[in-house]
Amino acid sequence: MDENLTEIRYHFYSLKFTPLNGVNKTSKDIVFEIVTFISNKLFQEKQGYLIDKHHAQRNKRREIFMDRAVILPRERRIRCSMALLRNKNPLIKPHEEFKLVPISDMGSVAEQTNFFIDYSRDPVIICCEYHHEGPRISDIEYYFRNIAHRELRLSKATKIDSFLDSPIEEVLAKMKNVLNFTIKVDPKDLNRLSTDVHNQYFTGMRNLSNMMEPRFLRIEAYFQSPGSKFKTKAVNTKANNVVKDLLTKIKGSKIDIDTFKDFRFVYEDKEGIEEVFNLLSGKKEIVLNVDLSQRISSTRWYEFIKNDFDDFMQNL
Repeated sequence: MDENLTEIRYHFYSLKFTPLNGVNKTSKDIVFEIVTFISNKLFQEKQGYLIDKHHAQRNKRREIFMDRAVILPRERRIRCSMALLRNKNPLIKPHEEFKLVPISDMGSVAEQTNFFIDYSRDPVIICCEYHHEGPRISDIEYYFRNIAHRELRLSKATKIDSFLDSPIEEVLAKMKNVLNFTIKVDPKDLNRLSTDVHNQYFTGMRNLSNMMEPRFLRIEAYFQSPGSKFKTKAVNTKANNVVKDLLTKIKGSKIDIDTFKDFRFVYEDKEGIEEVFNLLSGKKEIVLNVDLSQRISSTRWYEFIKNDFDDFMQNL
């Protein structure tokens, strides 16, 4: 691959809204009203709409706002982007000058994630760029949920589902016994876990990362001796419960799938056949190789993914 090219991935999700009692609107109706609300903020009021996802937590901020929402009526799609303020104050070097100037003199540093919504069906389908430093699909879901509930009084809940080669509900239905599992995370991404999930399963990883500051952490657990000819018939109830609980929380959008760099396990199904489940490699995605040295417009990003997005929608 050309060394000037960077690999960019786009993933697919469905977004479903549960309307408030008495509200007779579909998910695509609600998305359309959210986008109209955002567009009015951006183009008529000239101020946008910013939400701090960590507003209830002291000394933490995750400020997000949509900076683009363009409706493409012929294609029944919406071209969007969301920004995350980094809340840091780096220095920059002006051209032809050998000095450093606080970037806060110009504005705030922000990371931008492009995403595209297809509202031709219900629930709507989102094709979202994976941006490690920028907003994730969980931020988009949180942003839309808050506008729909707090500002528009249309919805009381949202649900995000990823598109996987092996649907989670299918694995949960046929899984009998977990034989081993591997989980790998970037310690910084542990912040994406809800408090209950973190405290229940990942406190030890956080403590270790605070002591040693590793780039990644990996958990490998084996409940059968690798390579052994003798397999115990005992069911690993505790391991099964942990894996089932994590999968259920991922399926219910209580855990951001992008928290994990690796999440896979080997299990025995109810027929006694060994199966492998890989959460990340099973994700439906578009892989692009792009030269990021030049500024790429939202229109151009859409052109990059359009044909693959079309194919995905046709095969749903």
